[in-house]
Amino acid sequence: MALFTVDSNNTFGKSVQEAGTYNVKVLDSSQYTSAKSSGNEMLVLDYEVLDGNYSGGRILYDNFVWNPDNIELSEKRFNTLLVSANVPDGTAINSVQDILRGIIGKTLNINVEWKQSDYNQKWNLNVKGYDKVDKEGSKPNGAQRPTDGQSQSTSHSNNNDQFKSADPFASKGNSPIDISDDDLPF
Repeated sequence: MALFTVDSNNTFGKSVQEAGTYNVKVLDSSQYTSAKSSGNEMLVLDYEVLDGNYSGGRILYDNFVWNPDNIELSEKRFNTLLVSANVPDGTAINSVQDILRGIIGKTLNINVEWKQSDYNQKWNLNVKGYDKVDKEGSKPNGAQRPTDGQSQSTSHSNNNDQFKSADPFASKGNSPIDISDDDLPF
Protein backbone atom coordinates (compact mmCIF):
# COMPACT_ATOMS: atom_id res chain seq x y z
CA MET A 1 0.00 0.00 0.00
CA ALA A 2 1.38 3.42 -0.97
CA LEU A 3 2.23 5.94 1.73
CA PHE A 4 0.46 8.66 -0.30
CA THR A 5 -0.22 9.78 -3.85
CA VAL A 6 1.46 12.86 -5.32
CA ASP A 7 -1.10 15.66 -5.75
CA SER A 8 -0.12 19.06 -7.22
CA ASN A 9 -3.16 20.57 -5.48
CA ASN A 10 -1.81 19.58 -2.05
CA THR A 11 1.39 21.62 -1.74
CA PHE A 12 2.76 24.51 0.28
CA GLY A 13 3.32 27.77 -1.50
CA LYS A 14 -0.25 28.63 -2.41
CA SER A 15 -1.03 31.75 -0.46
CA VAL A 16 -3.37 34.68 -0.66
CA GLN A 17 -1.40 37.85 -1.38
CA GLU A 18 -4.21 40.43 -1.31
CA ALA A 19 -6.93 41.54 1.06
CA GLY A 20 -10.50 41.42 -0.26
CA THR A 21 -13.50 39.12 -0.25
CA TYR A 22 -13.08 35.43 -0.99
CA ASN A 23 -15.39 32.49 -1.55
CA VAL A 24 -13.99 29.80 0.72
CA LYS A 25 -14.58 26.31 2.05
CA VAL A 26 -14.08 25.53 5.75
CA LEU A 27 -11.25 22.99 5.98
CA ASP A 28 -11.17 19.85 8.09
CA SER A 29 -7.95 21.16 9.67
CA SER A 30 -10.20 23.52 11.69
CA GLN A 31 -10.19 22.78 15.42
CA TYR A 32 -12.23 22.86 18.59
CA THR A 33 -10.10 23.98 21.53
CA SER A 34 -10.15 26.39 24.44
CA ALA A 35 -8.77 29.91 24.57
CA LYS A 36 -5.55 30.08 26.54
CA SER A 37 -6.36 33.41 28.18
CA SER A 38 -9.91 32.60 29.34
CA GLY A 39 -10.33 28.84 29.02
CA ASN A 40 -13.54 29.49 27.06
CA GLU A 41 -14.55 27.14 24.24
CA MET A 42 -13.10 28.19 20.91
CA LEU A 43 -13.12 27.25 17.23
CA VAL A 44 -10.08 27.92 15.06
CA LEU A 45 -11.29 27.87 11.47
CA ASP A 46 -9.10 27.40 8.41
CA TYR A 47 -10.34 28.26 4.92
CA GLU A 48 -9.38 27.43 1.34
CA VAL A 49 -10.16 29.89 -1.47
CA LEU A 50 -12.45 28.30 -4.06
CA ASP A 51 -12.02 30.51 -7.12
CA GLY A 52 -10.06 33.27 -8.81
CA ASN A 53 -6.34 33.97 -8.87
CA TYR A 54 -5.85 32.63 -5.34
CA SER A 55 -7.85 29.42 -5.78
CA GLY A 56 -6.36 26.81 -3.45
CA GLY A 57 -4.76 29.46 -1.23
CA ARG A 58 -5.41 29.20 2.47
CA ILE A 59 -6.53 31.70 5.06
CA LEU A 60 -5.82 30.31 8.50
CA TYR A 61 -6.51 30.82 12.19
CA ASP A 62 -9.89 32.56 12.33
CA ASN A 63 -10.77 32.33 16.02
CA PHE A 64 -14.33 32.14 17.37
CA VAL A 65 -14.48 32.23 21.18
CA TRP A 66 -17.72 31.42 22.99
CA ASN A 67 -17.98 33.92 25.83
CA PRO A 68 -20.43 32.66 28.51
CA ASP A 69 -20.30 36.13 30.11
CA ASN A 70 -21.76 37.68 26.97
CA ILE A 71 -24.00 35.03 25.44
CA GLU A 72 -26.00 37.50 23.33
CA LEU A 73 -22.90 38.72 21.48
CA SER A 74 -21.49 35.17 21.20
CA GLU A 75 -24.76 33.94 19.66
CA LYS A 76 -24.75 36.84 17.18
CA ARG A 77 -21.17 36.15 16.09
CA PHE A 78 -21.67 32.39 15.67
CA ASN A 79 -25.06 32.98 13.97
CA THR A 80 -23.36 35.29 11.46
CA LEU A 81 -20.96 32.49 10.54
CA LEU A 82 -23.67 29.82 10.34
CA VAL A 83 -26.13 31.91 8.30
CA SER A 84 -23.29 32.83 5.89
CA ALA A 85 -22.65 29.10 5.46
CA ASN A 86 -26.35 28.52 4.62
CA VAL A 87 -27.27 26.70 7.81
CA PRO A 88 -31.09 26.90 7.85
CA ASP A 89 -33.03 29.00 10.34
CA GLY A 90 -34.38 26.87 13.17
CA THR A 91 -31.35 24.55 13.30
CA ALA A 92 -30.75 23.71 16.96
CA ILE A 93 -27.15 24.17 18.13
CA ASN A 94 -26.31 21.98 21.12
CA SER A 95 -22.62 22.75 21.56
CA VAL A 96 -19.64 24.59 20.12
CA GLN A 97 -18.28 21.18 19.08
CA ASP A 98 -21.48 20.58 17.07
CA ILE A 99 -20.85 23.84 15.23
CA LEU A 100 -17.41 22.61 14.18
CA ARG A 101 -18.74 19.24 13.00
CA GLY A 102 -21.44 20.97 10.98
CA ILE A 103 -19.34 23.77 9.47
CA ILE A 104 -16.55 21.60 8.01
CA GLY A 105 -16.84 21.61 4.22
CA LYS A 106 -19.39 24.44 4.14
CA THR A 107 -18.82 27.35 1.77
CA LEU A 108 -19.17 31.06 2.47
CA ASN A 109 -17.61 34.40 1.60
CA ILE A 110 -15.16 36.09 3.96
CA ASN A 111 -13.83 39.64 3.97
CA VAL A 112 -10.15 39.79 4.93
CA GLU A 113 -7.84 42.70 5.72
CA TRP A 114 -4.19 42.90 6.69
CA LYS A 115 -3.62 43.18 10.42
CA GLN A 116 -0.31 43.60 12.18
CA SER A 117 0.34 41.17 15.01
CA ASP A 118 0.81 42.75 18.43
CA TYR A 119 3.27 39.97 19.23
CA ASN A 120 5.70 39.77 16.32
CA GLN A 121 4.73 42.84 14.26
CA LYS A 122 4.15 40.65 11.15
CA TRP A 123 1.21 41.34 8.85
CA ASN A 124 -1.36 38.55 8.39
CA LEU A 125 -4.78 38.31 6.80
CA ASN A 126 -7.52 38.75 9.39
CA VAL A 127 -11.17 37.87 8.78
CA LYS A 128 -13.36 40.92 9.36
CA GLY A 129 -16.71 39.79 7.97
CA TYR A 130 -18.81 36.88 6.70
CA ASP A 131 -21.45 36.58 4.01
CA LYS A 132 -22.99 34.03 1.67
CA VAL A 133 -20.94 32.85 -1.33
CA ASP A 134 -20.62 35.62 -3.92
CA LYS A 135 -21.91 34.30 -7.26
CA GLU A 136 -19.56 36.70 -9.05
CA GLY A 137 -16.56 35.07 -7.38
CA SER A 138 -13.74 36.15 -5.10
CA LYS A 139 -12.65 39.78 -5.31
CA PRO A 140 -9.12 40.64 -4.21
CA ASN A 141 -8.89 44.39 -3.58
CA GLY A 142 -5.23 44.98 -4.48
CA ALA A 143 -4.08 45.67 -0.90
CA GLN A 144 -0.96 43.55 -0.50
CA ARG A 145 0.86 42.67 2.71
CA PRO A 146 2.42 45.86 4.11
CA THR A 147 6.16 45.74 4.65
CA ASP A 148 7.78 46.33 8.03
CA GLY A 149 7.45 49.97 8.98
CA GLN A 150 4.32 50.51 6.88
CA SER A 151 0.98 51.03 8.50
CA GLN A 152 -2.39 49.82 7.27
CA SER A 153 -5.61 51.71 7.81
CA THR A 154 -7.53 50.10 10.65
CA SER A 155 -10.64 52.26 10.38
CA HIS A 156 -12.79 49.18 9.71
CA SER A 157 -13.64 47.99 13.19
CA ASN A 158 -16.35 45.76 14.54
CA ASN A 159 -17.28 43.95 17.70
CA ASN A 160 -15.69 40.67 16.54
CA ASP A 161 -12.23 41.63 17.83
CA GLN A 162 -13.25 41.09 21.43
CA PHE A 163 -13.64 37.38 20.66
CA LYS A 164 -10.17 36.96 19.19
CA SER A 165 -7.92 35.02 21.52
CA ALA A 166 -4.48 35.94 22.73
CA ASP A 167 -1.47 34.77 20.73
CA PRO A 168 -1.26 31.02 21.36
CA PHE A 169 2.43 31.05 20.47
CA ALA A 170 3.52 33.78 22.89
CA SER A 171 6.04 32.49 25.38
CA LYS A 172 5.79 32.97 29.11
CA GLY A 173 7.29 36.22 30.29
CA ASN A 174 5.38 38.15 27.59
CA SER A 175 8.18 38.04 25.04
CA PRO A 176 7.11 36.90 21.58
CA ILE A 177 8.51 33.95 19.74
CA ASP A 178 9.90 35.27 16.46
CA ILE A 179 9.37 32.88 13.56
CA SER A 180 10.75 33.92 10.20
CA ASP A 181 8.27 34.15 7.34
CA ASP A 182 10.56 31.75 5.48
CA ASP A 183 9.82 29.09 8.12
CA LEU A 184 6.05 29.35 7.71
CA PRO A 185 4.19 27.06 5.30
CA PHE A 186 1.93 29.85 4.09
